[in-house]
Amino acid sequence: MKPVLALLIGIGAASSVAAKQADAPVKAPDDLSVQALHNFAACIVDATPKGAEEVLALDYRSPEYAKRINQFSQGHADGRCLAGRISYSQVLLAGGMAERLLIEKVKPDQFASLVAYDAAKAPITARSATEMTAICVVRAEPARTYAIFQTEPTSADESHAMQAIGPALMGCVKAGQKMSFNKPGLRASLALAAYRLAQPEPIVSAAAKPILGEPGSR
Repeated sequence: MKPVLALLIGIGAASSVAAKQADAPVKAPDDLSVQALHNFAACIVDATPKGAEEVLALDYRSPEYAKRINQFSQGHADGRCLAGRISYSQVLLAGGMAERLLIEKVKPDQFASLVAYDAAKAPITARSATEMTAICVVRAEPARTYAIFQTEPTSADESHAMQAIGPALMGCVKAGQKMSFNKPGLRASLALAAYRLAQPEPIVSAAAKPILGEPGSR
């Protein structure tokens, strides 16, 4: 049975702050909200990079993670990055933070080797089907994934970059599995997977590497 995959590009209400990060949000927020949250994420990373790294090192399924990412974002709504309040999805904020850290620390020519499967490293356990799919795509198409991070959110360039990873995305969804993404959620999921893979000693199992016959398999 073929995988069922929907890439949604619709306009919808902004996700609430209480949204879970386990899977990318399906209903897309409006373009201005996406851009604002992306800029906010970049700003708080620039202001407190160590704090961002500490938050992203936590398991997003834990109560501690939810508490810390809320504290971290609220702590920067003091005029440095935001004057007032912002409603957001945790996965989009975390994805924006991960993307900013990657762009700042990893050069394009280093990215592919950092995210590639390495049998010498400790296995990583993908914590959801979405994360496993994102890991597979990043490993299958590292250059095209990084190219997405070099585009402006909601831009035509981003749409073109997303289309370029379409075959890999289809190949990384398991047979019989139904998954839905919108562009902001997919971008965030890819950034979080890439950031996790790029850590010196990441904690994703071999099952998350591209399956033989899929794009990028070795």
